Amino acid sequence: MKKKGKKIGSILISLILGGIGGYFGGYLIGKNNPHLSGLDILTFIFALVISYLLHIIIHEAGHGFFGKLSGYKMVSYRVFSFMWVWQKDGTIAFKRFKVPGTLGQCLMAPPTYVKGKFPFRLYLLGGVLANVIACGVIGILFAFHPSIATAFIIVGLFTAVTNAVPIGFNDGMSIKVASASEEQQYLLYMQFEVNYQLNQGNSYLDLPKSFFELVPAKPTHTYFNDSQQFLRVARFLEEQDWTQLTEQLESLWSRLDELISLYQVELKKELLFCLSITKPDDPRLVQLWSDKQVKASLKQPLMGNKRIEAAYYYFVEHEDKTALNCLNAGNDLVTRAPNPGDAKAELKLNHWLQKRILNNSDV
Repeated sequence: MKKKGKKIGSILISLILGGIGGYFGGYLIGKNNPHLSGLDILTFIFALVISYLLHIIIHEAGHGFFGKLSGYKMVSYRVFSFMWVWQKDGTIAFKRFKVPGTLGQCLMAPPTYVKGKFPFRLYLLGGVLANVIACGVIGILFAFHPSIATAFIIVGLFTAVTNAVPIGFNDGMSIKVASASEEQQYLLYMQFEVNYQLNQGNSYLDLPKSFFELVPAKPTHTYFNDSQQFLRVARFLEEQDWTQLTEQLESLWSRLDELISLYQVELKKELLFCLSITKPDDPRLVQLWSDKQVKASLKQPLMGNKRIEAAYYYFVEHEDKTALNCLNAGNDLVTRAPNPGDAKAELKLNHWLQKRILNNSDV
């Protein structure tokens, strides 16, 4: 109930801000140009669309710029599904990768963690600052064309406010959570560092063991704590430690409604995989397999999705050939993995399951 209230609150805030922006936008344009033509209206609408795209680019670039000032270094830059990844040899590779619930993302490697001195605020605020600065610049340069300037400023301020005000798991919320305690700051650092290590080609088994020792939930349990638990899930998967994997997933399942939407879907998918192997008669499997969000997520061309489908088809439906086809399709998706480390871990699971099927069937 509390989670639904927060979600409704987030939607209401966005609607109110959008309504205020639209009202003042119309007022300012009408004041400067009382005789609006159809072309003026079309220009304004077109400017809104272009401004929306530009502010996503600007926002993520702002994270990169201010992150650099804070001692971070680039790992990847993504707008929608277009992603640029900084390689170990200094080159930049282009790939397509989509993250549900996000329009863009600028991921960076953090500086060495020093207790009490972790620089996270400027990096996380960088996107908001970039949006606001861009609004000021365009407001001056396009003062002669109020409809374009107004559209850009409305979208920019809307983007800035909806990212600065703590909502869901946006920048403002991340700053709020990390500011609450040293433990939460360390968990934030860990997320950045893990992503960097995976991008360098290290798998979950290569990460420091300390990363898998649960950090105390101080002052309260947050989605940063959940992130570490999903990190443990990834390690248990790579180790093929089904006992600990089951224990960790069941622990998360008991708190399903408290998880952010992105984590809810990932939990359902990995529980689907785990139960297919360990408890193929579990009644939850039918529910998980038919879940609309799970179905939609599994349509993404990712190795992990093909692994999950293969496990279900083999252990639950006993369709060996279909399972092998899924695994073969997964092998072809290595280049679509979010990073080399994740690809390495998925290949291990893919080969294990493929060997298991071939050794126990006539396919």
